[in-house]
Amino acid sequence: MEEERGGDYKALLEESVKIAGIDIDKDAVRVVELQKGMRTFSVAGFFSVPVQNGNLSGRDISFRWIRLPITDIKKMEKAISFEAEELLPFSPDELVIDYQAIEKTEKDTAIALVAVKKEKVSGHLNTLIENGIDPKAIDITPSAISAIAACYLDQKDTYTVIHIGSADADLAVFHGRDIRFFRNIPLSEGWEREACNTLYIYQAINREEIKNIYICGSTRLPDGQGERDAILKKELFALCSIEPARIDLSKGADIKIEGNGEYAKALGLALREADGKGFKINLRKGELAYKRKDAELKKRIRYTSLLAGIAVFLLILNFSVKYYTIESRYQGVAKEIRKAFKEAFPDAKNIVNEGQQMKAAVAETKKKLRLLGGRVKGDVTALDLFKEVTERMPAEHRVLLFEFNLEGDKIRLFGETTSFEAADKIKEALLKSSMFKEVAISDAKIGAEQNKVKFRINITLHEAI
Repeated sequence: MEEERGGDYKALLEESVKIAGIDIDKDAVRVVELQKGMRTFSVAGFFSVPVQNGNLSGRDISFRWIRLPITDIKKMEKAISFEAEELLPFSPDELVIDYQAIEKTEKDTAIALVAVKKEKVSGHLNTLIENGIDPKAIDITPSAISAIAACYLDQKDTYTVIHIGSADADLAVFHGRDIRFFRNIPLSEGWEREACNTLYIYQAINREEIKNIYICGSTRLPDGQGERDAILKKELFALCSIEPARIDLSKGADIKIEGNGEYAKALGLALREADGKGFKINLRKGELAYKRKDAELKKRIRYTSLLAGIAVFLLILNFSVKYYTIESRYQGVAKEIRKAFKEAFPDAKNIVNEGQQMKAAVAETKKKLRLLGGRVKGDVTALDLFKEVTERMPAEHRVLLFEFNLEGDKIRLFGETTSFEAADKIKEALLKSSMFKEVAISDAKIGAEQNKVKFRINITLHEAI
């Protein structure tokens, strides 16, 4: 049935003035078409076409949730390029970068930053265009999941939505309608445990309790034998102590796809464009931006005219402009840069090099971001080390940790317990970990309250991890 419908998918898209969400998965291209009215929209149709290795995987996407000490959106663009250069292992010129402001206060703005290698986006876009499809926007899985959550869920607390594809699972954490975290997990053996470990670490770091888990996407097992929901719900409940619920795509009278959970991502992409709710990212930026044929032709004419005008201008400029004119313009640009820097960082003193000082100003933010999962050694992350430390704390003693400081292969702990004996037991428990080579109490003393002992412990990581 899918092969019969696949032959006319171009005609369906060409004839329609509706909104089509296209999900390019590893094994199929799935399309959901929405009919948008004045105030409502409904599903006009959906179909899929089998493919091989077609998707832009979630593993190709770099997602960061950061706070910048900037509230002016106009200044945000400049700061984003500096931030991307610090956070990502590639030059900004090699990436397609987009972001959305999630939360804004009087002093700063929380940003969800997304980056993908430009060659990845370009390759998939060229494939679509060669097949007669020129998409207005190239969005990502977190956007689709957020649109599904906004349409089908009414949650104000912190919750998780897990979308299950043919080869991987996409995990997104939301607070209300705001996305806070995203991770792609391959559907290998034990992926459910990896998902629950991710949620455990997120809660420990952010001090937020995840109230509910929702699942959407494919319901079929990889071998085609039966449904995965019962097994998945059992596994997640056993690991996370939260019974997940499947999002029912047949809930709405108009927005309805009966019994076809694998169309969730395509539906979410269409909803995001039609309804405007949720997290929106468009990877069609810069040289990959969407252009209509007529607009593109007009742009080429304007571009040619502009080049001719520039050539004439440069010819005249070559004979007339003096050195002092160029120097004065340079000084004017330098003043504008200095002015923008002072507005962004009003507390900065002794300004010498704006670029270097801006990097220094965001260095602390970069260190904090390492706690969101950056690798320390091998496959071990800072969050793994934090989890190992907390799980080694002796249960029979009350222990409060005030400081967890990771520098290179050293960890410094500062905390409070009930006695010197308890501090020694903490040291002994940490020494039993295969991750830690050396554990030493550098300081232990009775605090202001006689029944409390403050301690400092230095840990050296083992070379084997």
